[in-house]
Amino acid sequence: MGSLFDSSSWVLPSLVVVGPSIAVFLIILLLIRRKVSAETLRKNHDVAGFTFSIIGVLYSVILGFTVVSSQERYNDVEKTIHTEAFMLADLYRDAAFFPPEGRDSIRAHLREYVNYVIQEEWWLPPQKEIRFKSHDIMEQIWRSYYSIDLQNEKMTIWYTESISKLNSFMNASLARNFSSWDNLGSMMWTLLIVGGIITVCFMFFFGLENLQSQMVMTALLAGYLSFMLFLVHTLDRVFEDPAGIKPTAFEQIQTLFDRWDEDTKLET
Repeated sequence: MGSLFDSSSWVLPSLVVVGPSIAVFLIILLLIRRKVSAETLRKNHDVAGFTFSIIGVLYSVILGFTVVSSQERYNDVEKTIHTEAFMLADLYRDAAFFPPEGRDSIRAHLREYVNYVIQEEWWLPPQKEIRFKSHDIMEQIWRSYYSIDLQNEKMTIWYTESISKLNSFMNASLARNFSSWDNLGSMMWTLLIVGGIITVCFMFFFGLENLQSQMVMTALLAGYLSFMLFLVHTLDRVFEDPAGIKPTAFEQIQTLFDRWDEDTKLET
C-alpha cells in the first residue's frame, strides 16, 4: 500500500479531480444566490436540514463501505502478488538440488516467466481472458520438472515439495490475472457519483447570511467527497496509475536469482 502514499504519484491527478469539482459547485452556488434571496432559502431550512441529514448518513455509509471494500481488495491483490513472487523464489532456489540439466532448464524458464511479467504482461491492458504466453512458459516449467530423473530419496522429497509449490505458484498467477478483471461496475459508480452530487447540492437549499461561510462549507464538502471518489477509483484500478501496484516484487527476486546462480557456480 506504500504507493498510495507516494505524493509524486497521486497529488496532481487528485487536484485535477478535486479542483474542478469545487469550482463547479461554487459557481452553481453563486448563480443560485443571485437568483434566490437568502430570506427565501431560510424558509426551507427545517425540511432541507432534516432531508440533508438523512441523505448524508446514507451516502456516508455507502461511501465508507466502498472505500473499505476497495482497500481490502487492493491489499488482497498485493498479497497474491507477493505469494506468486515467493513461490518463484522457492522454486528457483530448490532447483539447486536437482541434476544440472534439470536445474538449468527449470531456472531458465523461471527467469523467462519473470522477464515476461515485468517487461510485457504487467503493462498490457486488462482483458477478461488468459494470457496464453505466460501459460506456455508455465507449460515449459512443468515439462522441465517432468523430465527430471530422481536419483535418490532425498531428491524425491525436494521434488514433491517443488511440485506443491509449483501448483501454488500457478494458482497465484491465475489469481493475479483474474483480479485485474474486477471492478465496481457502472451501477455502483452511478450510485456513488450521483449520490455525491445530490449530497453537495443540498448546500444550495440553505441561505446563510454570510455567503463566504457557505462557500467555504460547500467547497470543503465538495472537495472531500470528490477526493474520496478519487481514492475509490484509484483503489479500484489496482494495476493502473496513479497508484497502481508495480512489479517490484518480481524485480527484487531477479536479484536473488543472480545471487543463487553465483552460489551454484561456486559449489560446482
